[in-house]
Amino acid sequence: MNRRNWLLAIGLSLLGFVGGLFSANCQPNPGYIPPLKVVGDVARVVKLEDPKQLGKLQHINYDGNNYQAMRLTDIIAAAQPVATAGQIYLVGNDGFTSSFPAEGLENSYIFFSAQNGWEAVNLKHPINSNVKMLKEIVVIAKECPPHFGITIIKPDKELFRITPGQLYKRDWLDYPYVEGQAVVENEGKSYTSAVYTRRKVFRLTDFIPIDEGSRMLVMGVAGEHRFLENRGFFELKDNYISYLQLDDRNCVDKVAGVIINPPPSSIMDAFYDARRYLENNEKVLMIIIPGLTNQVYSDALAKGGLPFLKNAGVALKASGVYPLEKQVWLGAIVTGKSPEENGITSVQDQELKAPTLFAVARQLKKPALLLQSAGRQLNTEIEALPVNDQNASGTADDELYTLSLNHLGQGYDLIMLCFEGIASRHKNQDEGAESTLAAVKAIDSYLQGIASKWPGQIIITATPGTDTGESSRFDFNADTVFVPYWRFSP
Repeated sequence: MNRRNWLLAIGLSLLGFVGGLFSANCQPNPGYIPPLKVVGDVARVVKLEDPKQLGKLQHINYDGNNYQAMRLTDIIAAAQPVATAGQIYLVGNDGFTSSFPAEGLENSYIFFSAQNGWEAVNLKHPINSNVKMLKEIVVIAKECPPHFGITIIKPDKELFRITPGQLYKRDWLDYPYVEGQAVVENEGKSYTSAVYTRRKVFRLTDFIPIDEGSRMLVMGVAGEHRFLENRGFFELKDNYISYLQLDDRNCVDKVAGVIINPPPSSIMDAFYDARRYLENNEKVLMIIIPGLTNQVYSDALAKGGLPFLKNAGVALKASGVYPLEKQVWLGAIVTGKSPEENGITSVQDQELKAPTLFAVARQLKKPALLLQSAGRQLNTEIEALPVNDQNASGTADDELYTLSLNHLGQGYDLIMLCFEGIASRHKNQDEGAESTLAAVKAIDSYLQGIASKWPGQIIITATPGTDTGESSRFDFNADTVFVPYWRFSP
């Protein structure tokens, strides 16, 4: 080989080497990785934006190629399903969706490639279960767990209950919601643009018949309490359901439940009834009975356990508030405002953002007294006189009764008493237990003794929950959301 050919061969070899390096370093790069979300009946919405986000990857061989993939079961576990998963939906960007039972997923994987984006591969399932360009993994619970999704009720019965995951299986509308618009002037001409977001929405009438003109009381998990006309949309958002009123853009971000045509009475009426009595120079005794649900009241009435309240007149059915906790309901009762407005949205909250009935009494120069069992209390304008279970009977109701009798004749214009016996039984007993009936009978006898010595108006109502953070004991239904309400003078 002459020198010229030798140099040419070396040059071509170097060119091939450099080309190889260039090619090796210019393989398709994922660049932007679109998020893959895990939604539905999960406590935590997982947004995957990195194939290594959940840690260790599995080496799999699929269609003659090797991949590093995440187990589908690990991804679902990271999202913390709220109940036993029954079905899994894999949703692609083009709407293609595969559905299969949430069992036997040991050989199901998710991986990312520049060519197919997020890709689901189910090695043991039919080939149509595999999805490319995946955008959502939907977890659907086998059964509707309490406190997840929404419940639609009337004052006398439950109408409909559904979770976010279950909604993915139903029909909904892809609605273009107007977020806003802008107008600019250029060279004497107006240019406009509008911005929309796509919303997954539905109406209640898509699932259940509702009379035209019906009103709704929509309750949210953050204490929202909105009376609305049935003109808006419910919206499916990842792992919760919200409500959007189109005309005034009134929104409840996370809906807990809806009451169709709620009764006219509310536990918050106690504030306004008591204020009216005080302004008319009448004395007011307000009594709160935690645990006296509609079912407990009806059962005890049928068994003859409430002779005093039976003679006090027919109880009104009053709607409560959400969350279903004693502390939250007390905040609504003493302020006449919803939890969202008064600031008491959980059992940990104590600081009120709205004036209470005791502020009204102070303004009217009416002496007031608050008696309740010791423990976490609301910070009102007056200091509560705590009552302790001195005889270790399991409840301080008997001590509260004795103490209240001692104060009835001491010149107070407003006295508020809060019993606890029925609620304390609910912590460990079923509502129909004999201990619950015994507590109801005891409180009824206390009420009779107290009312016989009170010279003014009496308001009695109840709460369904406890003050120990055990709201999971109470589901949103026609029993727990409504309680009896009395107002009378002896």
